[in-house]
Amino acid sequence: MPSKTKIEWADYISNPIKARYGDKQGHACVKLSEGCQHCWASTFNVRLGTGLEYTVPNMQKVEMFPDENEIKRMISFKPHGPFKNGRSRPVVFPCDMTDLFGHWVPDYWIERLFSMFAYRSDVDWFVLTKRPGRMAEFVQKWTARVGAPMNIYFGASIENNMRALERWWAMKQIHDLGCHTWVSYEPALGGVDWSRWDFLRVLMCGGESGIQARWMHPDWARSTRDFCNANGIKFFFKQWGEWAPMDQLTWVTTETTFKQKPVLFCDTKMVRVGKGLAGHLLDGREWKEMPE
Repeated sequence: MPSKTKIEWADYISNPIKARYGDKQGHACVKLSEGCQHCWASTFNVRLGTGLEYTVPNMQKVEMFPDENEIKRMISFKPHGPFKNGRSRPVVFPCDMTDLFGHWVPDYWIERLFSMFAYRSDVDWFVLTKRPGRMAEFVQKWTARVGAPMNIYFGASIENNMRALERWWAMKQIHDLGCHTWVSYEPALGGVDWSRWDFLRVLMCGGESGIQARWMHPDWARSTRDFCNANGIKFFFKQWGEWAPMDQLTWVTTETTFKQKPVLFCDTKMVRVGKGLAGHLLDGREWKEMPE
């Protein structure tokens, strides 16, 4: 059945799209843009899945298949609260180990899953892709037949302004079809001009974690927060990640020492303290807004 997750904004994850390589089962995907560079799912799959990284050559080596047992469990599972962030309904993040709108997922698999999402109207499904163009094409055809389901949130992953410009039109099309839209701005790798994104329901922001993590400038997070507040969009600040601005660490004193020397990023001192110590406070406040 869908599994409980530590992801701050989701209650459950579920992965009905699987990959087979020899006698090993796991997942498969293809890295697409800058945010994929240090993909945790690829690393996880190498260790505990098929053993293959998420590359184009490796995608050609695997056999993709729908996990029929997991799909049955998604249809019948009974969520148990309390749910995160004060919500009365559970949030499920499907296919967090791959991109549901990658070319390796046939149209009829996608339609089958979305029909199941709509059927489970007691659950809110937060779908996320770096390929919103294909998602928009699917949504246009699907909603023409079934209408816009109110329990599905169609999301795009965006890491910098170039990707925001590239993915805006597809997301706007989905919104114009009457659907809920959202963005995951994680890992935030550059500032974004959000001025044309006022149609979103929720915008989640976070820095990168992991050994090779890149830092997020606090002004990128602040401008995202301010845009959301000005336009009635729910803002969720997930984490600073591996690195945090010195002035955002409320536990630091004049006596505090660090294993790694702080570095200057633009005009801000950043220090590597790890995801846990970096925390998730932005200017001293927790932001965990979610649509109900």
